[in-house]
Amino acid sequence: MNYYKAFPARNKGYSLIELTIVILIMSIIMAIVVPIMNNYIANYQLQTECMQLQQHIRSVAQEALVKDSDSFYIRLRLIEDKYIIVAPSGNSNSTTVQLPDGIDLAFSNFPLDYIRFSGKGKPVVGGHIRLESKKTGKMQYVIVAAITGRARISNQPPLSNE
Repeated sequence: MNYYKAFPARNKGYSLIELTIVILIMSIIMAIVVPIMNNYIANYQLQTECMQLQQHIRSVAQEALVKDSDSFYIRLRLIEDKYIIVAPSGNSNSTTVQLPDGIDLAFSNFPLDYIRFSGKGKPVVGGHIRLESKKTGKMQYVIVAAITGRARISNQPPLSNE
């Protein structure tokens, strides 16, 4: 028995209309999914950079406590979207952390944009830093408590007494 004669419609493959409809459906799905994924990635990147800054603040505070030195500080460069971690003057170790292109180091209320630490590992003054996603406009705050030195991340700006 000839297979092609028994099923005459099967030997032609997909029609141009069927392929066009499938491509159209896939395009619509991609047009919806891609922006959602881009926003998710931008928000994840913002959260990651806030956690990294928080960890650097904690590390510098611990280092100041261990070395009993008040020469440790973090200098925030708001215009350049970076911050510099500076070790004591006897040591030339300083680390520059450049934020990714999609993240803006938008605001700091620390005096002269310096986070200074005492020899007890606590910040000289408390304050907060606002990081902002350039893609989504979402803002997050890294808040450093003056008395305890605790660094935390929040979606809300700090109260006036923090």
